[in-house]
Amino acid sequence: MKKILIAGIGNLLFSDEGIGVHVIKELEKQNLPEGVELADIGTATFELVRWMEGKDKVIIVDAVLSDQPAGTIFKLSPQNLRAAEGKFSASLHQFGVVEALESSALLGHRPEVVILGIVPKDYQSLGTELSDELKQSMQKIVQAILQEIK
Repeated sequence: MKKILIAGIGNLLFSDEGIGVHVIKELEKQNLPEGVELADIGTATFELVRWMEGKDKVIIVDAVLSDQPAGTIFKLSPQNLRAAEGKFSASLHQFGVVEALESSALLGHRPEVVILGIVPKDYQSLGTELSDELKQSMQKIVQAILQEIK
C-alpha cells in the first residue's frame, strides 16, 4: 500500500493565502483510502521535510501568484516549479516549497511530488474566509486531489 501525504500550506489569517489549509479541512470530511495522511503545514513549510519521511507520494496544495484568473489550478512537478520561477511565485512563505523539497532530498526522502498551486484573488487582506472565486473552485481542487491519489 502506498503511503501518500497531502500537505496544505498557507496562512489562514490572510484570506486566499490559506487555501492549502482550507483544502485539508475539506478533505477531512472525505472518506479517504487507507495510507493517505493529511497535514496542515500552515506557514511552517520547513515542517514539510519531516512529514515527507517514509512517503511514496506527496501532494502539496498552496497558493501561487499568476496572471491567470483566481481559482486557476496549476499541477506542477518540482522541476516545473523551478523552471517556471519567473512565470509565477510558487510560495508566499519565508521558507518555500522548493527549499523544503531540496532539504528533504538531501536527507534521502525522494517521494513522487505533485504540487497543486491555486491562484488566489486576495492574499493580503486580513480575514479567515476564502474569496467567492476560491470557494467556487474548492470542489475542483478536491477532485484534482482525489484523482492524484487513485
